[in-house]
Amino acid sequence: MEFKPTDVQMEEWFKPAFEDIDTILDELNRETKCGNKYLIYFLNQITNTYEGVQREMEQEGTES
Repeated sequence: MEFKPTDVQMEEWFKPAFEDIDTILDELNRETKCGNKYLIYFLNQITNTYEGVQREMEQEGTES
């Protein structure tokens, strides 16, 4: 991982995004009662998707 966000980027983009994601997951859990284990599984599925896209981009020689 080469990217390191600046303090400004962290404050303006990454922290709010994390808070939004956390809010969405809290609501999802509250509405479905799926539990934290399922939310972890769900987040891992998202991570796996992004890792697959990254591998494809690397194979194609394109930037992410």
